[in-house]
Amino acid sequence: MDAPGVLRRVRMPPGAPPTVDAMRARHPSLVLAVAAAGLIALAGCSAVLPAASNVGATSAAATPASSPTAAPPAVVAMGDSIMSGYHLDSGQDWPTLLAADRDDTVLNVACSGAGFVAVGDCGTDFAGLIPEAVKGHPDFVIVQGSDNDQGQSAAALDAATSATIAELHRRLPDARIVGLSTLWNQASAAPAEIADSSAAVHRAVTDIGGIYLDIGQPLQNRPDLLQPDHEHPTAEGQKVLLLTVEKALDDAGVGI
Repeated sequence: MDAPGVLRRVRMPPGAPPTVDAMRARHPSLVLAVAAAGLIALAGCSAVLPAASNVGATSAAATPASSPTAAPPAVVAMGDSIMSGYHLDSGQDWPTLLAADRDDTVLNVACSGAGFVAVGDCGTDFAGLIPEAVKGHPDFVIVQGSDNDQGQSAAALDAATSATIAELHRRLPDARIVGLSTLWNQASAAPAEIADSSAAVHRAVTDIGGIYLDIGQPLQNRPDLLQPDHEHPTAEGQKVLLLTVEKALDDAGVGI
């Protein structure tokens, strides 16, 4: 007789492998021992391996979610030839310089010769630039009056400016509209229309909850910053306008 606890080697007859019933008939104690050992092994495995759902939860918790990076503000600039960078190389206009300086996305839709009333070289006044501005999906719209509107009455300027700004706000209700005062770069005294234009921008922008910034006349009596026509800024003049606008934005707490 074998010693207790020792499994005796069983010699199998040649031929097909024996069935479980056959083994049970010949060696019942051996079959019971093997079955018991299998149950113990399975029980041990189930105790060690975590549930699949627990494994997934542990992995997800161990990997911190990356926080999204805020996109830079999108800005649309709407104005005349001074804003467009007339007779300068591409990228020398102050709105494009603003984009580079502030890491913003700026779309400059300025049109030479245009104003709130005057029709520019692009075949429209400022109101006609709104569809292009909308394409920029801006967070901010910077719009400025123009000396191209000389010869217009204060009432006409006020009506056209108010209608354009109101439509801009209607088409871009979530964008903050920033109005800039009208520039006069020539050495002579500014005509009345310049003050009328600035006042119209002020009223129209504040009426729709925007912000108005008076940037003064940083290029007047600065021929060194103007092209030979004594009106349009040189590349250096555009940089001065950039610094002037940036200071006004910062002083007003506008996050562009």
